[in-house]
Amino acid sequence: MKFLGELDESSLGRTQRCNRRLTDPNRLQAIRDTGLMDTPREEAFDRLARLAAEILKVPLTIISLVDAEKQFFKADFGLPSPFRETRELPIDASLCRYTLEGESIISSNAPADPFLKFHPSTGPWGIVAIIVLPLINPEGHVLGTFCCIEPKVREWTQHELTVMREMTASIMTEINLRNQITKLKTEQNLRDTFVAALTHDLRTPLTASKLGVQLLARRHGELPGVQAAVARVTQSLDRAERMIQDLLDASQVQAGKRVSLKVSECDFHAIAVQALEELSAVYPERFVLKAGGPLNLVADPIGLRRIIENLASNAAKYGAPGTPIEVVLSRSGEHATLQVINQGNPIAGDELLNIFEPFHRSRSATESAQKGWGLGLPLVRGFAEAHGGKVTVTSSAEAGTCFTITLPLQATSPELFPARARPEHGKEEKPTGFLS
Repeated sequence: MKFLGELDESSLGRTQRCNRRLTDPNRLQAIRDTGLMDTPREEAFDRLARLAAEILKVPLTIISLVDAEKQFFKADFGLPSPFRETRELPIDASLCRYTLEGESIISSNAPADPFLKFHPSTGPWGIVAIIVLPLINPEGHVLGTFCCIEPKVREWTQHELTVMREMTASIMTEINLRNQITKLKTEQNLRDTFVAALTHDLRTPLTASKLGVQLLARRHGELPGVQAAVARVTQSLDRAERMIQDLLDASQVQAGKRVSLKVSECDFHAIAVQALEELSAVYPERFVLKAGGPLNLVADPIGLRRIIENLASNAAKYGAPGTPIEVVLSRSGEHATLQVINQGNPIAGDELLNIFEPFHRSRSATESAQKGWGLGLPLVRGFAEAHGGKVTVTSSAEAGTCFTITLPLQATSPELFPARARPEHGKEEKPTGFLS
């Protein structure tokens, strides 16, 4: 653009540097990523423009975005017509474009300023005292400006400059939070699509493998070792299917959704016995089940089993080798409680804060030889909460690590089927050890 006079060397250098920034594709992409260009007014930004005008006692404040073609007024206080209606200014008439190097424009008397006095918008806009602060994103790109204008000479105080800088930071906080939310939504959609495609593609060969194993058992089941081999392969395929389902459920949990349940009347004690017996084939003589007999619930039996499997296998993997792992079932009032207790190195206090987050693995788990995806504990919490229950954990060198699941005797998740009649419950008996 043409200035109305000859700029000094410093001012000329500034215009040239900012002009190069004007069409920087990375900067322009950052502006597009905000999703704010050419959008309606929003109270979140209008409020800050009004507040600045009130605190500084100025007649005009503007929040702008500056791309390669125009300056767009996202919010303002006191903007005159026709700009209040059009909400934009051609880039050649923009003063704010000269902050694109990250430098502010601050003047108490623009007509006497060696740079501002030659800018063609100074006179028509009645610009005398002005503060223009760049809106800089975390990557260092200038998206636009926050400015206030006074039509008379005014010496800006340090307090007024501090107010403008703090409010500029608030504008960028709003923009950055919106960007993060948009990115998270995009990542969530991509993750959901990836998980759905991956699990579908994995299940197809697993189904084919199961059919092949079943056919082998029917045709050659009488041969020595065939049935045992078929059983081992089938167990491995079943485990692979459970891992796929874990991935799907963990994706739901991370997206803030509840895992789906299929509830029925079931015996928590019988489920625990079966799950621990199967785990004992991998971790022999590790589990001690303490219970007072049948513990009837209206719940998802598969979900209960997966809670026990994840907690018990984690305890076996990461607890002190060779030490017993206690699995305690009890009832208190209208709730059932499951506790899984192991000895060994305690979980650090800072790790306990994030231990139930999907794909999070504690330092001890990462440093150990045990492999894992960090899905087990998030799924435990997901199933507990889907039943209307909760999970807690305590860990110390003296008492060991204890995961506690508390569940209602009848699942209370709002997504479940209509309530069913509760089964009859006998009186609670004192826990006794009977499985090791």
